[in-house]
Order: sequence, then C-alpha cells, then structure tokens
Amino acid sequence: MRARTATIMISIALLAGCAPTQQQYDATVTLLEGSARARNEFVKECAKDFDANQRHTAGIVTNVSDKDAPRVACQRYLAAAISGRATYQDLLDIKAHRFTPKLVKIFQGR
Repeated sequence: MRARTATIMISIALLAGCAPTQQQYDATVTLLEGSARARNEFVKECAKDFDANQRHTAGIVTNVSDKDAPRVACQRYLAAAISGRATYQDLLDIKAHRFTPKLVKIFQGR
C-alpha cells in the first residue's frame, strides 16, 4: 500500500502542475526502472490528468484515438525516461508547454 501511494504521489508530481526537483525526478526514474507495478501505476495516474482538449491534441501527436492517447503518451514518455532519452529538462519543457522536436518524436514513438 505504501509503495502504491508513493508511486501515485511521484507520478502526480512529475506530470501534474508542480515540477519535481532533479533529485526527485532521478529517484522516480530509478523506481520506475525496477518496478513493473510502479510503471503500471504511473501510466494509470498520468493518463487521468488529460482533459478533453489535451486528449485530442495527444491523439493527433501520438496518431491513436483520442480515447487511447493519454495512456499511449504516458507510456511513450515513461519508456523514454527509463531509457534516458527523456531528461529532467524535457519534463520541464512539457510543464512549460514547450514542445521541442525531440518531445514530438518521443510522443510519436520514434
């Protein structure tokens, strides 16, 4: 139960309005690397944060249905973060609505 709560809190901190510190980001990525359960919880909580407009935009970028777009976008970002392709700076860019070519490629799955 504590692990689930920690995972949810971390995922909310990562993708909600407040930006985590570099240390929190690195610790979260380390947690997600080693736990399939944490990854599943992260995607589930992350996907909840999309409103209708964000779903539509994510659907266009990810090239999937609006319904599936939040899950797919979260999974693609998560995979990129775990692989080291997505960085702390990329997360800050997402939060500031600065979508770089690198981020577009990540969300497109390339």
